[in-house]
Amino acid sequence: MLRRTLAATLALFVILSASVAAVPAAGAAVQADSDCSFPYTSQDATGTNVTVDGEPQRIVVLQASAAQTVWALDAEERVVGAPVNPTTSYLDGIEDKQDVLQSDQFTVSQEAVVELDADLVLAPNVIPDETVASLRDANQTVYKFGFGTSMPFIADKTAETGRLIGACEAAAETNEAYNATVENVSEGTDEYDPPRVMYFTDNFTAGSGTFIDSLITTAGGTNVPAENGVQGYGQINQEALVEWNPEVIVVSGVEGGVPDTDAYASTFAVQNDQVVTVDANFVSQPGPRVVVALQTMAEAFADAELEGEATPTPTEADGSMDDAENDEATEGGDAMEATATATAESTDGDGAGFGVAAALVALLSVALLARR
Repeated sequence: MLRRTLAATLALFVILSASVAAVPAAGAAVQADSDCSFPYTSQDATGTNVTVDGEPQRIVVLQASAAQTVWALDAEERVVGAPVNPTTSYLDGIEDKQDVLQSDQFTVSQEAVVELDADLVLAPNVIPDETVASLRDANQTVYKFGFGTSMPFIADKTAETGRLIGACEAAAETNEAYNATVENVSEGTDEYDPPRVMYFTDNFTAGSGTFIDSLITTAGGTNVPAENGVQGYGQINQEALVEWNPEVIVVSGVEGGVPDTDAYASTFAVQNDQVVTVDANFVSQPGPRVVVALQTMAEAFADAELEGEATPTPTEADGSMDDAENDEATEGGDAMEATATATAESTDGDGAGFGVAAALVALLSVALLARR
């Protein structure tokens, strides 16, 4: 069931990422109050000026990344509705919230949302505009976030969430720790040469214009699909895989490994045991905890053996296999989020120490927990 859910989620995410319109950036404030006062008006990703009249006491979050961000801001007590499934199971107290998803564990139950009579509904980018419009027709105040393609986007999303719910100070503290971690991981990449990296989740990979690409490059890797013209999320072509020959393959935690095919077996990554698993929730949800996946990648890239440094045992590969070994998918903005913002969620992405970066990730966790 989870695998089918994640597959449907990524399929939707791929469609959405391919059709992102040129809309005003979420968080392009019409009214900006440094004191976090209300009423507050901001233009969301649908181009609508959304006004929040007062500090919301009843909040609904429609997908996991929005939930993760609100929890990071210590506002979970005000959440009355959220996805209650494996994509949010790492959030304390999530089981006490009203589930707002239908049985497919991705589509929003609009009836459930309306019944909760929320002051504010937070909709990540994978929520269809039609769903947002329908909820607004039912007198719900809905703010939809934009499509994330970078590490700074996550900080901006955190800040805007804090402004919308009246948690500006908590958002500033969260972003201070987040930005410090990203900066120090990035600075640490000067210590090693970039390996050729490919991200894998259920036969899909991430190219340019995705925050997975931003994660890989920030962690010190070269994103091979992006270097070869892949944009957004696309299915992996077996012949291209053989040609790319990644030195490291990053797999979301829901996968358990790469397919047992000649094409994958021929890669330098598989032959040298350089397939690294990252927490599926954190790598796929554009939220503050993405730094856990970032640190895991950086550790693996720092320790990776590069092709010029070793001679792997040759393995005959069949480069004529079908493009798609599996039509299922697991990424999804949330939809990645739901690995499945396109993928699904939840391990701690632990690994051998990365010095300052590892310490900063620990400090980030402490900072997020300390406010509780």
